Amino acid sequence: MNYSFTSKNFNADESIKNFAIEKINHHLGRLLPENTNINVAFIEIGYEKKVEVTIYLNKRIIRAEFSNKENMRGAIDEVVDILRKQVRRYKNRLDAISKKTGKLNDELNLLPKVDFNDFNNNNGNGDNLTDNNISGNIKIERVKSFAIKPMDAEEAAMEIELLGHDFYVFLNSDTDQVNVIYKRKNGSYGLIEPKYK
Repeated sequence: MNYSFTSKNFNADESIKNFAIEKINHHLGRLLPENTNINVAFIEIGYEKKVEVTIYLNKRIIRAEFSNKENMRGAIDEVVDILRKQVRRYKNRLDAISKKTGKLNDELNLLPKVDFNDFNNNNGNGDNLTDNNISGNIKIERVKSFAIKPMDAEEAAMEIELLGHDFYVFLNSDTDQVNVIYKRKNGSYGLIEPKYK
C-alpha cells in the first residue's frame, strides 16, 4: 500500500499515521492490490475529529469518512469498518456482474482472490465479511429523461431550491459542459465538472 497523509487543524504525528496504516493494512490488506494508493486525511473542526480515507483502485475510487467527538483513533476504527464493507460490496458486485455478462472480468482479476469464509475464520476479530443480502445485482427501477437547460452554476443552485432536490444536472453556459450541482451536508453547494483524459 502506498500511503499519503493530509491534515487540517490537527497535528498528525507519526503515531496516529502508523495507527491508521496498521488498521487499514490489517483489515483491508488482503482485499486490495499491493500497489493501491491510499490517502488519509485528518481533520479537526471544533471538537469534531474527522477521518477521510480515499482508496484509488485501477478504475474506481472508494471513499469513506467518519467523525466523532471522542478521538481520532476512534474515528479511524469506524472509517476502516465502513471501508471494509464497501470493498466487500464492490467485490461481490464485480463477481456477480462478471459471472452474468463477462463484463468487468479484467477489473475483477486485478483484485486479490479472497474466500470471505476463510477470511472470517482467520482474521481473529469475529468480523463477518460475508453478507447474503449483497447479491451484486444492481436494479435500475426508473429511467428519467429531461431536457438539459443551459445556465450558470448560480441558476442551477436556484433550481435545486425551487425543486427541493439534492442535485441538479445542467449544461453549464460558461463552459458548454454537462455539470452536476449538489447540496452538501453543511448547506453549501458542490459542483461536479467532467474531466477528460
